Amino acid sequence: MVTAGDGFAGLKAILPPPRRALVLIDPAYETRDDYVNVVRCLQDSLKRFPTGIYALWYPLLAKPEARKLPARLKRLGASNWLQATLEVKAPSTDGFGMNGSAMFIINPPWTLEKTLHETLPRLTSLLAQGDGAKFIIESQTWVWSSRPCATG
Repeated sequence: MVTAGDGFAGLKAILPPPRRALVLIDPAYETRDDYVNVVRCLQDSLKRFPTGIYALWYPLLAKPEARKLPARLKRLGASNWLQATLEVKAPSTDGFGMNGSAMFIINPPWTLEKTLHETLPRLTSLLAQGDGAKFIIESQTWVWSSRPCATG
């Protein structure tokens, strides 16, 4: 089933599904409330459907609520998670703009981590916008980080 609309409000109504499910979450992040709401939404969803796959996209920004989000997601208590970040450039010195994005996946497919290790180095190189492009893959048990790419 694919549902369009306010995901924060609508997700409660459809969980738990009769079988397996992948929930894609892509909030607007236009207000500070979006950062709080996405964590609350995942907390509630994990209680209703702990075996679901939840894939959350978020931007890499300088603002405090964006920087704190990854730690808040890791504290949700999910037993299996994977976080992949891709920075296409170094953060701007003025603190404005997006320098990359990330995905936080709860209960990721078992092949995803291997696939990310195979694809993110090339993707980082292709999308690099100056020095500082890099990726990080982190899971429940370990962290792997690339070195920043120098372009020129």
